[in-house]
Amino acid sequence: MAWVSIEQLIAMLHSAGITAGDTMLFEAPGTGLDGVRGGLPALAEAVQQAIAPHGTLVVPTCTATEGYPKPTFDTVLSPSEAGPFSEFFRQQPGVLRSHSPTHSVAARGPLAEHIVAGHRSAWGRPTPWGEGPFGHGSPWDVLMEQDAWWIMLDGDWGISPFTSYVRALYAERHAGITKETFWPTFAAQALAQELERRGLLRCADWGSHNTVVFRLRAAVEGALQTLERAPDRLQPSEAFRLWLARIDDIKQHGYLQVGTAKAPITPTVPCARWEGGRLTGVYRDLYARVLVLSRGSSQVALVLCDLLGIAGSLVEVIRTRAHEMSGIPGDAIMVACTHSHSTPDTVGAGNEDSQYLERMVEAIAAAICRAAANTQPARLGWGRVRIRGLAHSRRVRLTDGHVYTTRYGVPSTWRVNPDLIAAEGPIDPDLTVIRVESLDGNVLAAISNLGCHASVALMSPSLSGDYPGEAMLALERALGEPSIALCTIGSAADIDPTLEMPFWGPRNDANATRLGRILAAQVLECLERVQVVDEVVVGAARVPVDLAVRDDWVRMLEAEQERLGQEFASAQVASPVVARLLQQRIIHTEVQALRLNDLVLVGLPGEVFTSTGLKLKGLMAAQTAIVQLANDYVGYILTPEAEREGGYETGLHFWTRVRSEAEEQLLGAVMRVVDRLLT
Repeated sequence: MAWVSIEQLIAMLHSAGITAGDTMLFEAPGTGLDGVRGGLPALAEAVQQAIAPHGTLVVPTCTATEGYPKPTFDTVLSPSEAGPFSEFFRQQPGVLRSHSPTHSVAARGPLAEHIVAGHRSAWGRPTPWGEGPFGHGSPWDVLMEQDAWWIMLDGDWGISPFTSYVRALYAERHAGITKETFWPTFAAQALAQELERRGLLRCADWGSHNTVVFRLRAAVEGALQTLERAPDRLQPSEAFRLWLARIDDIKQHGYLQVGTAKAPITPTVPCARWEGGRLTGVYRDLYARVLVLSRGSSQVALVLCDLLGIAGSLVEVIRTRAHEMSGIPGDAIMVACTHSHSTPDTVGAGNEDSQYLERMVEAIAAAICRAAANTQPARLGWGRVRIRGLAHSRRVRLTDGHVYTTRYGVPSTWRVNPDLIAAEGPIDPDLTVIRVESLDGNVLAAISNLGCHASVALMSPSLSGDYPGEAMLALERALGEPSIALCTIGSAADIDPTLEMPFWGPRNDANATRLGRILAAQVLECLERVQVVDEVVVGAARVPVDLAVRDDWVRMLEAEQERLGQEFASAQVASPVVARLLQQRIIHTEVQALRLNDLVLVGLPGEVFTSTGLKLKGLMAAQTAIVQLANDYVGYILTPEAEREGGYETGLHFWTRVRSEAEEQLLGAVMRVVDRLLT
């Protein structure tokens, strides 16, 4: 065996430029030091002499091996896993060790205390081992400030804290570009080769041992420059390549841009309710909430109104005015309603206030414009859970096959002999929640979708958004300004919130507030678990649909106006919407879809049966959520099955105007519009 002397090592270090008084980190992870005369004590003495009398020697004493739990880290008792020299040095007199369970150092010399003191409280630089190991105030930062010398003796770049420190700095520099701070993985030996190519490393042999000497600051900056400008030189892992591709996409297309607005649309009271009753107070103001999303050339707007529904003619005016003011294409604007029953007539039931409708249309269009004009970068994600409580089918099948609808005003429908009940109808248990957040993680908008009638405050004489409005208020208070919440309604034609109350109620504002909070709590719980993504695709499409009006419905309005007036205001017949239907016998309406990445919001223009919603979800390859009462109000969208079975939703009254083949027509239109949107 050829012996090497410590004098040779000292000479080599001095020839590299190391002088007395320098700060030097000495890394020797090898398991043996063959040929070193005097062994570990002599080696320790040699490297200390190279910077004597006023230099500071630092040695990594890392304990980062994984796979099995270890005792709590102790600066005195925990052995170093960075090689025999490290373990020897940390136990020598005058040596101080930093407090880090994974990447501690031991130091001796004038700067030793300064170097190790801040490790326990180091912060703010995420790594796989937490924020502290390479955080601000750690020994690695102090060594960087000192521009320390770094010496590797038989080093392994793959486990060297130098490589981990570079990765930590790179991750910090790119924090916030994507939602999760990415830990770059690459071939460490390729990094060494690149630094050598740049002339930043001095390599020499000391006997049978390889030594590498470099200044920390230049080597770190050189490594970071390579990662920034030529990462392929470092043989990035597949995960790193994919992340770099995401970064390139963001640079090319930018982030999702999001704008929100909230406009009051409360009428002056007293005013007529949609069916002609009187609303004499305001329990809660009515609002139109707006969410505008754009990326690249694609732009969409979702509007949710605290209204029973909205006539298609009003939506067209809103779209036209909003397009003129904001540039958003009308085809990309969806205007939906919560179906709150404590609201004025906006569906053409014959009790409209034309002045209010004009103010409402103008307020909604202006809100869309405000949202479009005040956007910011954002991320988006969505999740889905099963609703707990709330939704309950109001269609019940008896043992004799008869189907009826439980109605709060008809006690006989909810005081039925249980032995006569064969089955209740299905519900769609999906609660879909969309999270839109700013780049710093604050929620900008929370959108939910659940199929359940907004029919709690039916007996209230006051305006309100019913339980969806109360849920949105509770969410906005919980999330804080400027967050907005949009609680859209899914397939709810035959679903009531009667799992949380008796069929009779109480059908008042206080109970609506209670149920709204129940919904808000579940939305909030899901919202906080939603994982957002950086790359968001948005888009919109719509197709026209012509639905035939029921002949018996037309005959009813033409020949039985007196009977109709006993339940609804006789002025209904004079409604422009109704007059047009009687003349044309066709409803010119639409199906619209908004794409939010892999989720498609399907807007249907009426009250949708649960079976229709479930059927649609089964037919679609894409993930969908139905938003009923979108862009028009055509009443109940009957199904052939429901028509055969009977029940209130299929009976002959003002809200059952379309034929049962409407379901098949609308489902076909959904397939076409979603296909157009996704291809």
